[in-house]
Amino acid sequence: MKSLLSFGCGNMAQAIVEGMNKSSKELEYFLYTPSNTRAIELAKVVGGTHVADLSKIPECDFYMLSCKPQQFEELAKSIKGKLKPSATIISILAGTTTETISKSLGVSKVLRVMPNTPSLVGAGVNAFYFTDEVESEERHFLTDIFSGFSKVFTFEKEEEIDLITGFSGSGPAYIFEFSRILTEKMVSMGIARDIATEMIKWTFYGSSKLQLESSDSSEELRNKVTSKNGVTYEALEVFKGEGLEKIVDMAIDAAYNRAVELSK
Repeated sequence: MKSLLSFGCGNMAQAIVEGMNKSSKELEYFLYTPSNTRAIELAKVVGGTHVADLSKIPECDFYMLSCKPQQFEELAKSIKGKLKPSATIISILAGTTTETISKSLGVSKVLRVMPNTPSLVGAGVNAFYFTDEVESEERHFLTDIFSGFSKVFTFEKEEEIDLITGFSGSGPAYIFEFSRILTEKMVSMGIARDIATEMIKWTFYGSSKLQLESSDSSEELRNKVTSKNGVTYEALEVFKGEGLEKIVDMAIDAAYNRAVELSK
């Protein structure tokens, strides 16, 4: 039985820990939060142990950094020198490089993860970057346990994590925003809000399921919905004319630039 201590129990950490617990019984969990409340709650859910303070940190195989990125410096000062030397650090901190983590904690084995919120429902995307010091056995173990509740993609260059953050990491927010816009438009045209909300949810769910199960490209699937001069065609022409693709390009570039800025 291996063990993991999560420093932080926010929504993303909760999704990952609960996902791990549902997909495998090979981990014992220790949970810490400064206020204690969420750590106690999550410990009850996964049958873990609440860590009351950082004066004595349990020796674990894995330590997960799950605080807000701006809180890392203070956390590092509290835990440096108290971690099991052979442990692997799992970081879900956006924009925080493995070099920063290694220097701040005096460690060498780091897995940097860029997760996304669909992990909450067992359908997440997790992007991995391992430092060279992480052993093959540990890489396989972590990949397997994350694969139980998400699709895992491992990258050989750390800068690629910053590159994909604006896609898989931020991507759900774009989809939720488009969903919100469509829902509000339906409501403004007289459709009841509860009906509009459910119809759009199912439209996105069905489209994603079809895309996953189809061998067709996104373009081919789009074309199968679109008849020349038909209803869908007219809507897509407006997207094209108003520069939707350019707007998306600009948004992704802005997200990438921010990710790079945070990593410096």
